[in-house]
Amino acid sequence: MVSDTREELNYRHQLATARNAIHVALENSCRPIVSTKFSEESAVFLHLVTQVKADIPVVWVDTGYNTRATRAFADELHQRLDLNLKTYEPHDHTITFPPALDDPEHAEFTHEVKIEPFQRALQELQADGWLSSIRRYQSAHRSKLPTFHTASNGLLKASPILEWTADTVARYRLEHDLPEGPSCFDPTKGEAFRECGLHLSA
Repeated sequence: MVSDTREELNYRHQLATARNAIHVALENSCRPIVSTKFSEESAVFLHLVTQVKADIPVVWVDTGYNTRATRAFADELHQRLDLNLKTYEPHDHTITFPPALDDPEHAEFTHEVKIEPFQRALQELQADGWLSSIRRYQSAHRSKLPTFHTASNGLLKASPILEWTADTVARYRLEHDLPEGPSCFDPTKGEAFRECGLHLSA
């Protein structure tokens, strides 16, 4: 009984903390955006944020390497959550086999298919706030990040569910009857738990 009560209190605390962080981020930015890659758990964060601000621009960098399942999932969430979706693609990129991590061309490839389109989105939308769904357990880099920080370009970056566990994410998804997305292929990562560069550049 004590264990059940403790788990329930922790869950409520994590929910309240995340919602508060979203409100704080929105109150401190005039043109906020939220990013997504339509992966397994994307429905959770998109639902959480759009419950607070339904019309927030949702930026999706479509690298061109997404599977049919990911595209179908993007369409499903777009309709179901009535997302204000803004899709950005690489300029004049020819689909090729992604370079290996030790290939000198990998950094340029990452910039071309992921970082440049996202930076273009920030510029075109004149974003001054970015809400991200990253969590501490996902990588060594993320484990050390604060909930809020300001990038060199003045962009306020907020990570409202940074402290959430995988169990918290799963419970929220089930409670709100949200779909679980397909496994997402990121051509810039090369291996699990590696940063693609997007969260290293802002």
